[in-house]
Amino acid sequence: MARRNDRRGRGGRPAPVLVECGVGTLELVPDPVRRGGRTLLIDGLTHGHVDLDDPTRLEVDYVARIGAALEVLLPRGAEASVLHVGGGAFSLPRMVAATRPHATQTVIERSAAVVRLAEQHLRLRRGPRLRVLRGDAADVVPRLDAASFDLVVGDAFVGTEIPERLSDDAYAAQVRRALRRDGRYLLNVVDQPPWSVTVDHAERLRRTLGAVVGFGGREVARGRHAGNVLLLGGTAPLPVERLRRAVAGGAHPAELLPPDRLGG
Repeated sequence: MARRNDRRGRGGRPAPVLVECGVGTLELVPDPVRRGGRTLLIDGLTHGHVDLDDPTRLEVDYVARIGAALEVLLPRGAEASVLHVGGGAFSLPRMVAATRPHATQTVIERSAAVVRLAEQHLRLRRGPRLRVLRGDAADVVPRLDAASFDLVVGDAFVGTEIPERLSDDAYAAQVRRALRRDGRYLLNVVDQPPWSVTVDHAERLRRTLGAVVGFGGREVARGRHAGNVLLLGGTAPLPVERLRRAVAGGAHPAELLPPDRLGG
């Protein structure tokens, strides 16, 4: 059930949109500074931000770091195929579409309400280069064609935890099956000291794919603060030094995690 208020607030800005659904309470909140900005909250937790006027603007820190990593993993102008596990505010698919027009993208999102919200309020538009599949990724990924993606981005959560069905060796093996020969898997993890969740997922990627590297905000990378850790796995050697340089700058600089933090 959705409760919408179409009245304009101060300065003509739209009122928040509130939706009650199976995954919890969805709230779309207008940015107080940028007229086109919208923040998606699920049960009070930020699950994405988009700028309707500038799809390349990534405000959420870990999403901006993914965007920086894509400069290495997904060169602009190249043809590539990307799988996003978790839609949220669809900020990354919109950014990829705007900066890499030759890329094809598939998004798996389990909540129909999240998809409708993005279509009605965030200008999500499906087409030949962007398809959206509804369902649990643990069920959908095995049905995808083998060796069909250059990059898989895992960003699906229940609260701050990756769903259990997306956290075992069987699912990781299905992700590998869906990747092309030199494909990569970029997984978002939320963790805190003693970093057991990070180690668990890193070891799984290492078992399944062979190589793994992690990066995050400086205080997180240095083990001083809880937050998002981004794990990159692949069957071929990873571009570690290029990745280090790519994520080091910008509004949300990141550092690579030391190998001992990844259980290796």
